[in-house]
Amino acid sequence: MLEFKISNGISRELTWIIVSLWLFLLFAWITDAWIETLIAYVLFYVARNLWSMLKFERWMRGGTQASYPPTSGLWGELSYLVSKKQLALEKHADLINYKSEQFRAASMSLPTAILSLNNQHQIEWFNESAQKILSIRHSDVGRKIETLLRYPDFIRYLKSQNYQTPIFLDALSSQKRVYSCQIFEYYHNHKLVVFEDVNELYNLAQIRRDFVANASHELRTPLTVLSGYLEMMIDMPSEETQMWQKPLDQMFHQAKRMQSIIEDLLTLSSIESDVLLKAPEAVAVDDILQIMARDQLAIYGEDYEWHFEIAEHLGLKGYAEPLKSVFSNLISNAVRYTPKGGKIQVRWYRDQQGAHFEVQDTGIGILKEHIPRLTERFYRVDTARSRDTGGTGLGLAIVKHALEKQGSFLAIESQIGKGSIFSCVFPAERVLTLKD
Repeated sequence: MLEFKISNGISRELTWIIVSLWLFLLFAWITDAWIETLIAYVLFYVARNLWSMLKFERWMRGGTQASYPPTSGLWGELSYLVSKKQLALEKHADLINYKSEQFRAASMSLPTAILSLNNQHQIEWFNESAQKILSIRHSDVGRKIETLLRYPDFIRYLKSQNYQTPIFLDALSSQKRVYSCQIFEYYHNHKLVVFEDVNELYNLAQIRRDFVANASHELRTPLTVLSGYLEMMIDMPSEETQMWQKPLDQMFHQAKRMQSIIEDLLTLSSIESDVLLKAPEAVAVDDILQIMARDQLAIYGEDYEWHFEIAEHLGLKGYAEPLKSVFSNLISNAVRYTPKGGKIQVRWYRDQQGAHFEVQDTGIGILKEHIPRLTERFYRVDTARSRDTGGTGLGLAIVKHALEKQGSFLAIESQIGKGSIFSCVFPAERVLTLKD
């Protein structure tokens, strides 16, 4: 059952109507002028409401300093409710303004340079660190960011619409320092551009890369000599070396494994270095994969069920050697972890997102908790099995860094006992249609 509650304003208005109507009716009974009195009452009531509306309108327009207009009845109650709501909104606006000022003050004190851009890439706001690092002035608000930061790498990154990973710039300030730049989209294509000083981290990473590359290079020569002598001793059996045959085989196997690790470390260092920052070239990916398909069929044609789907005349704008490392590592990875008799499918195709390279197998599969760490250096799901199959633990790390240089990324799907799918998505702007 619905219950209707009459407000105080309506109650007072009804009381006023009843009292005033009785007074007019009494006057009409005394004067016996019923029609004239009724007309006068209606005109009086309309005039009273128009006058209350006028005072309410002036108050709403800010023409008076009163908290609410001095009216009675329904309009008085309405004015009171409006003023109460207005006060609540003012308190809410003050709170929002306080929070906004608090956030602005906190962002101003950050050492990281922050800029806010609208959907036209015009500067809306920036903090003090942006003034120092990027030499931006308050008069630059409203200008397009491309006219102030004229760095080709930054402009390409801004227009790419792919902001999943940051880029690194080393020419933002007069000092030779490296900055990480990443863009975050929010609210109708507005963008937040963040520049962070990573010079110390970059130098440490460069020292690590140089150390790994130099150490690997220095170890390669003695290991080659050692492997050569071991191979010579194995190939020259005699009664004296017969008892040492097994240890020699084991030493030769471990030396070869160390050589494989060193070659992978050198490849990884080469991919991470700035050597790849040369201009990209047209790479005939279909030709590379056709050659790899013939090699795999020649070596493992009887051990696995192979399916190759390679789109003709489909290439990429990028770097050939890193792409070869990506393809060979993913294919050899499928061979390594798929039992003989299994099925391996290699696909190279194009769709609206760009170009895709996929390797699907029916191997042993990978638990979900291991997938996020597969691209880490030397991370192995099963250490013993990796060593038995000749894995170095660097293959997927090479794939990850090589794909980053191509503007791509690695996606992994896997189920235990059913197999895995390793896929690479190359952005549409890098895809080429090659002619014969």
